[in-house]
Amino acid sequence: MLTYSSIAVKPKRKDRPWLLFVMVLIWISGATFFHSPWEPYEPYVVAIVKSIVKTNSWLVPYISPDTPYLDLQPFYFWLYALVIKIFNFTDVANAIRLMNTGIILLTLYILGKVGSGLSAFKNGRSVVMIMISTIGFINNAYQLSPNLIILLGFSLYFWSLQNSIKMPGISGGVLAVGLMLISINFTAEYLLIALIMLMLLPIIDRQWKQSAYFLTLITGFAIFAMIFGSYGWQLNKVNHEFFIEWVSKYSQIANFDSSVFTNIVFYFQTLVWYLIPGWILAFWTLYKRRGQILKDPILKLSLAFIGLLFFFAIISGHHDESVIFPIIIPFVFIASVEIDTIRISIVSWLNWFSIFAFGAGGLAVIILYFTLNSGYPQDLLAKAQFYAPGYVFDFNFWQVLLGVLITTIWIFMVTRKHIRGREMVSNWASGTTFCLVLFISLCLPWFDSVLSFKDIVDSSRPYLDHSKNSCIATNEVNRVQSAIWYYFADIRLQPDRDFATNSRCNQALISVYRDSSTNYPGWHVIWSNKRPVDFKRYMLLERN
Repeated sequence: MLTYSSIAVKPKRKDRPWLLFVMVLIWISGATFFHSPWEPYEPYVVAIVKSIVKTNSWLVPYISPDTPYLDLQPFYFWLYALVIKIFNFTDVANAIRLMNTGIILLTLYILGKVGSGLSAFKNGRSVVMIMISTIGFINNAYQLSPNLIILLGFSLYFWSLQNSIKMPGISGGVLAVGLMLISINFTAEYLLIALIMLMLLPIIDRQWKQSAYFLTLITGFAIFAMIFGSYGWQLNKVNHEFFIEWVSKYSQIANFDSSVFTNIVFYFQTLVWYLIPGWILAFWTLYKRRGQILKDPILKLSLAFIGLLFFFAIISGHHDESVIFPIIIPFVFIASVEIDTIRISIVSWLNWFSIFAFGAGGLAVIILYFTLNSGYPQDLLAKAQFYAPGYVFDFNFWQVLLGVLITTIWIFMVTRKHIRGREMVSNWASGTTFCLVLFISLCLPWFDSVLSFKDIVDSSRPYLDHSKNSCIATNEVNRVQSAIWYYFADIRLQPDRDFATNSRCNQALISVYRDSSTNYPGWHVIWSNKRPVDFKRYMLLERN
């Protein structure tokens, strides 16, 4: 029977290291399942990495011919392309996904190491458990996203600062790597925040006002500046026009939008769900420690980091979670340090809520799987078929076995006795893992059919002109059709907004909003298709 312990001394841990390892391994396995590239980032990532591997154009990435891709930093794609080149992987998407899994594991490991150095009892495991429970981290880790690389960069950044006094040489090198990964964001906002913090630390805390810290700072920044500057110099030498565009876009840090109050409201609303359950525990820490929280240098750094990040977000002029997502890291650090002191009444309520919520989520997944398997209830099956009309159920024993395994682990976790704050956090982490992995193990083929572009591309193949000297135009630069047709069909679309009058191509593959009408004199539609979940319709036009 599940009970709660009111012992106030250091508790005997029930989240053993092996249990933490198993939990993280199963959680990460949810991100390694192979599937087609999904929006918003995956089609571009796999297409550009494929382009780099095939054309060896490393400095200037392309999807479409003669049109550089400017929405993400080239550094990001190098990480994947280099490994694929070295080991000669043939399946680009799955190779990238496996490497992404390693990045997730490394990020969690470094965060755990930083957490173990905070002023709390055996805190590294708690940091990892809270992180894998947080909606924002799940949202970034369960897709191919540059945000994950930036989170790894900030994790290295925090580790280097935490160890800058003890190991200034190593910390300087780690700081340089962290800054390089942080700079992957295609504006300098995060890099600027990281550099401002480096300047502020000796002012806000005496720990960093000594020669070892300055050695770390100088070493890290010098290595970073040398690599970053070398990249910019080479880029300018290879393609001056792209370099000018790159500098222009990278230097756009904020739009200084006047509607500051609206931005504040938006980001508060975003963080309410984005930081669940971290913000609940963070507020408890702030209440419990009050002024004492400033005695831990990393917690003080976390508070300053949160303030800077929120300030830059509200003046950015953007309403987008990608502007503020690194806030997950400092919030989790703060959330982890007072979980032993959470009142039993709060522990009980949160724990029973998590059991009910994740139990209901798991039941919903099982019902969906049963519907896809048996056809009942028919209304639910009709909705599932509407979103994935090409999906055909195929029983897989290993999928069911994985579903049974994760359900068994979850039941074991939530039925332990003498639950306190740490075990409540472990139960929340096991609940998120249970729902995510159960859904992926049982319903991934159906969900992949909902989000994949493969069927759309395959349906267009009979209509595409494959003659040697032919070309196919498109109406926008570096839009998703350029990525997915290059990845699935190895066709490079020629971007041209005025293709109807100026293009030398006899065909054009365009995307329009599903309700939009198209009228291009001299052209007629020979193929059209869309995904039920998409607002866009893809059309292949041909000259009359």
